[in-house]
Amino acid sequence: MLITFRSNASADVVMLDKHALSVLKAAGRDYETLPESGVFTVEQLDEAIQNILRAVAEDPDSNPDLVYADKDREEEDDEYPEEKPHPVLEKVTLRRRTFPLLDMLRAAKAQGKEVVWEVGSAW
Repeated sequence: MLITFRSNASADVVMLDKHALSVLKAAGRDYETLPESGVFTVEQLDEAIQNILRAVAEDPDSNPDLVYADKDREEEDDEYPEEKPHPVLEKVTLRRRTFPLLDMLRAAKAQGKEVVWEVGSAW
């Protein structure tokens, strides 16, 4: 199922429901299952942004220093090169997953607009 995040401050952000649930949990929403609709009011935007940034900072897979260190080790090991995975097979980190919504939340905060989500898409 698709979830569409909307705000008058930016373009829509569309996610699969399971990914939207994890992003909303990172934003501080304590849902067991994803509600069909919801809202971040203007007053809630700052807290949601800070919660997402904190969750990304605490996620070991989202730490760019560790990712670059792994790539440096791979480049140093030219004697026995490993086959690199196709980019489609790379894990989508919390940092990557939250980026579009975080951008929307920041734009909404700057313009004093709310962000809503609902089941369905703009297509």
